[in-house]
Amino acid sequence: MKPTSTILVVDDETANTTLLGEVLKKAGYSVNSANDGFKAIAACKVRTPDCIVLDLHMPLMGGMEVYNRLRSEEKTAGIPIIFLAARDKALPSFSGDDASNEDIIFKPVEPNELLSRVKSVLKEKHLRDELRRKEQQLKELSLTDALTSLKTSRYLDEFMQIGIRQAKRYSVPMSIVVVELDHHNEVAKSVGAQSFDAIVSQMAQLVAKQMRESDIVVRTGTAEFTVVLTCTSREGAIEVAERLRTSVSESVFAVGSESKTLTASVGICQYAKHMDDDGSVLMSHARAAVNHAHNSGGNMTLMAE
Repeated sequence: MKPTSTILVVDDETANTTLLGEVLKKAGYSVNSANDGFKAIAACKVRTPDCIVLDLHMPLMGGMEVYNRLRSEEKTAGIPIIFLAARDKALPSFSGDDASNEDIIFKPVEPNELLSRVKSVLKEKHLRDELRRKEQQLKELSLTDALTSLKTSRYLDEFMQIGIRQAKRYSVPMSIVVVELDHHNEVAKSVGAQSFDAIVSQMAQLVAKQMRESDIVVRTGTAEFTVVLTCTSREGAIEVAERLRTSVSESVFAVGSESKTLTASVGICQYAKHMDDDGSVLMSHARAAVNHAHNSGGNMTLMAE
């Protein structure tokens, strides 16, 4: 039997905490409540909730101060928060990793909307928690490329299987992006092994620097790198791929005492349900897109269809 998720409802009006609490309890959630920000923070320290429904406009300590205090503590930093807001008052804005961990509902709250939002943020939280657990397990394998300090193909195989299972189970998008140095064999011959290793190492740093903390970057070939993008739309994957391509073309690579400009081709493939579970089709399609880009002159991004 799945454990019941615990929701903390925080509002200075008792009628609101009672009403929202009843709605959540009827839906099967365990509910705790607090009528001010101080009590909310204290409650989180006693038992970390799975989600907080938090009034944005409260006396003594407002919702944003509660939010900032919770985000500053490791134990409570990852709790999803749904703000309750008045339509005629200023709203907070979130960006980056925060944007998928917060939501806003306007008062008066419709029960069905509340339940839908809670279900959504809990789904995202479960997905993130599972990814962190699996990633920690994979880290313990210590599968690291000696030259670039990135993970190796064996790590990628394990992680792609995890990502595919989650994509199928939760119907969330997943893509891989493969980026490879154009004309890398010719470059290696012209600069020599030592200088080429330096180029590959610099390229690895460029790729890794562009990624979010939750993305996985792996060296999968001589001058080939693969990125696994979980919970990322097709448009988001294209944006990442273009960012990688331009970061290479706009960089200057040190080759001994000289400098060299280089380009890369990038291939993208988004997971579809008809694909196999081990990621081999996903990888082969992305690599085919890279090869097509190479053969078309290089320095371009192509999506595998």
